[in-house]
Amino acid sequence: MKSRLFWLCGLVTIANAFTSAGFSIAALSSTGNAHVNAMYAASRSLSLALASVVVVLVRSRAGLLTLAFVMTLVQAVDAVIGAIDQQPLKTLGPAFLALVTVTVLVALWRCTRSDEAS
Repeated sequence: MKSRLFWLCGLVTIANAFTSAGFSIAALSSTGNAHVNAMYAASRSLSLALASVVVVLVRSRAGLLTLAFVMTLVQAVDAVIGAIDQQPLKTLGPAFLALVTVTVLVALWRCTRSDEAS
């Protein structure tokens, strides 16, 4: 069970990070100051995506818990931005990703805590 939760959380976190990176990369087609902002966003998103792959490959439970938490925050804030911009898909998509990520994060965290208590 513990191993399955790790891999599930890893898969969700990686998918979440690469989804975010994909949108950042797509924004690189903008021009002017927006292009520079897109480059900053892409550098951060790609770094998180790479880090998520690394923590899964080295099987770092603490690293995965941390990155899953960070990606939950990223998607939750993206959902808020989508709501402010009154864009339903830009609200619901990130909100769904945040909810799925926090669900597997909490499950893995509880499993980890119960192992430490034993």
